[in-house]
Amino acid sequence: MAKPAARQGDMHTCPAHEGRRPHKGGPIIEGSPDVLIEGKPAARVGDKAQCEVGGPDIIVEGAAMVLINGKAAAILGSKTAHGGMVIAGAGEILIG
Repeated sequence: MAKPAARQGDMHTCPAHEGRRPHKGGPIIEGSPDVLIEGKPAARVGDKAQCEVGGPDIIVEGAAMVLINGKAAAILGSKTAHGGMVIAGAGEILIG
């Protein structure tokens, strides 16, 4: 089933903790330098997402059949290295 494409600025969740402080997640902070989706850089596997606390998270799962600059496209629900996922995406562009 097709899912919304993820872009720089779209949000992710993060269940990780720094001691007792939760990371909470935040926006995707990297994307393709030359592929835009609804005016924003397309997010891909390997791109970073900012956590409120702690270091950046990394997108580790995407749509393997859709490559952007040689990397799988990130979509709504893509998993991240800290155990979270992308929770927002494009309103009009679906991948998968």
